[in-house]
Amino acid sequence: MNRSTFLHRTPRARATQIAALLVALLTVRLVMSDLDALHRGARAFGAARPVVVARADLDLGTPVRSHDLRVVSMPAAAVPPGALAERDAAVGRIVAVPVLAGAAVSDRALAPRRRDGLSGIVAPGRRAVRVTAADGLRPDAGSVVDILATLDSRDVGGTVQPTVVVASGARVLAVDPSPSAHDVGAGTAATRVGVVVLVSVEEASRIADASARGVLMLALDPPEAACLADPPVSCGP
Repeated sequence: MNRSTFLHRTPRARATQIAALLVALLTVRLVMSDLDALHRGARAFGAARPVVVARADLDLGTPVRSHDLRVVSMPAAAVPPGALAERDAAVGRIVAVPVLAGAAVSDRALAPRRRDGLSGIVAPGRRAVRVTAADGLRPDAGSVVDILATLDSRDVGGTVQPTVVVASGARVLAVDPSPSAHDVGAGTAATRVGVVVLVSVEEASRIADASARGVLMLALDPPEAACLADPPVSCGP
């Protein structure tokens, strides 16, 4: 198109052409602005990196299977500390801290590869102890409980049987499917539940003493109670 043709166009045609040019310039400006924002975001949050996340809930004490996991890309700033980047780094390991579906799988949520079964989730300084509770509470594995002991009044003096907390914020590792012969002999099958809990060495000693001198009972805690235990139990990645 030469200049004379442009000059002989109608005012409407010229206005349309100018409007199209302005729209094109505005689009270019918006695209450049978005690209600049993306670059700023990349500088602020870091480059994307692969992260292993759980497809389904990973339950305490269970081995991780390949189909339990998937790998996604996340900005570096959004990646939790210790999060795994490769599926093979998690497959076959025992879950030491429950992981919810969609959450990143942290190395500290899994037991070392050389450890297996319940022993795989008993960290140094901790003990797995089986207790038989008389209240019939049947918590799920992964729950957090307090263990209370009601001692014989003849052992402590007075006429009132005092109840004390012998372990707090204890993680439940396993629950017996049914009472053992010993449990049935010690009480009614419907009211006695055997559970394996993760406690400190000191708490294990107190539980042993209390079970010999009194009756144990479980009290269900909120999951956050595990973080407040002394020493604390890991409450999530």
